[in-house]
Amino acid sequence: MARMYFDNVFTAVGFSFAVLDLIGVFLNALMGGLVARRMRFDAVGFMLISIISGMAGGMIRDALIGSTPAAALQNPWYIGTALVGSLVAFALPLEGRAWELFRFHGDMVIVGVWAVTGTVTALHANVTWFGCILMGVLTATGGMVIREIMIGQIPSILVDRQWYVVPAIVASISVQLFYDVGWESAGLAVSALLGISLGVAAHWLHWSVPGAEALAPVDSYFTRVKRKVGEKLPPVASGDETATTMVSAPTRKDVRDELAAIDGEVTHDEFVAALYRAYGLR
Repeated sequence: MARMYFDNVFTAVGFSFAVLDLIGVFLNALMGGLVARRMRFDAVGFMLISIISGMAGGMIRDALIGSTPAAALQNPWYIGTALVGSLVAFALPLEGRAWELFRFHGDMVIVGVWAVTGTVTALHANVTWFGCILMGVLTATGGMVIREIMIGQIPSILVDRQWYVVPAIVASISVQLFYDVGWESAGLAVSALLGISLGVAAHWLHWSVPGAEALAPVDSYFTRVKRKVGEKLPPVASGDETATTMVSAPTRKDVRDELAAIDGEVTHDEFVAALYRAYGLR
């Protein structure tokens, strides 16, 4: 797909696609170079992690849709742009509050831009609608994920609850809708801006991807139901006259609640007593 657009850069669609794609390559390569600076890599490390950051997502996408050789290997602009990003990170000590703000907003530009270009590439490879969304998300976040795995970190899109994937999905859906009605050039620009704006808004408005604790009300509801059902069960015979009924297996939250009333370090006897209470044994 790179050949189709880069050979047609004097058309509105081709030029827009080329510019957006290379902006994404440069910014992600720059981010990779800054990671290399923080990890104290040498010059070779700077180049390798910048190239991988800038091109890994697109190359994985191209391999999955059968567009080989990958677009990044067909056109020298990709590797060249990645090396420029690496050089900037190597030469300039970018740091401080202002740079952190730029880094985050740069990540959002990458997400919006590459979600669009990845989706369009998949569209022209006759990938299904949902497949195009997946390819857009992979293009937008793949380089970031590979980079963080290389330095031994859990990918941030899995743990920090920032809105990386959601803006990519929205941008991907948007550009497909524009393409469906024949507004390709407008779709490229508007959809990229939509993804960027959504990610930036999420940051400043403190939106986040929900975690497992979002299901806490549901868990509490089923815990109450479980106890009510258990209270209606017939008592269990026991040799201990103080024992009543074993209702049902408690949750870890039940045990923690019983232990919460104990001040200081919990002794073995206190822990056993808390277990009895959590099980409903008195």
